[in-house]
Amino acid sequence: MWIVIRRQWPILSVYAGLVVGLGIVTVNDFRRGAVVLALSVLWAGALRWILSDAQAGMLRVRRRRVDLVVLSVLGSVLLVLALVVPNQ
Repeated sequence: MWIVIRRQWPILSVYAGLVVGLGIVTVNDFRRGAVVLALSVLWAGALRWILSDAQAGMLRVRRRRVDLVVLSVLGSVLLVLALVVPNQ
């Protein structure tokens, strides 16, 4: 089991960020939680860019270029929306 965890650390670190972001949103701090979610997606894109295909593990879904474009656009749009939404 530890071998699987060691090989899949990139996706597990992204999942950890997503869980933390959702936890922050649940505690009624939408903006900070959404920013953490966006940073987690951007972190996934950065890991996909830095790591080789073998090291990326489950982050590797498509070709590297497609993964980078999808993750960076999604993370950037989510970050902009999180910062633009007015406070309640």
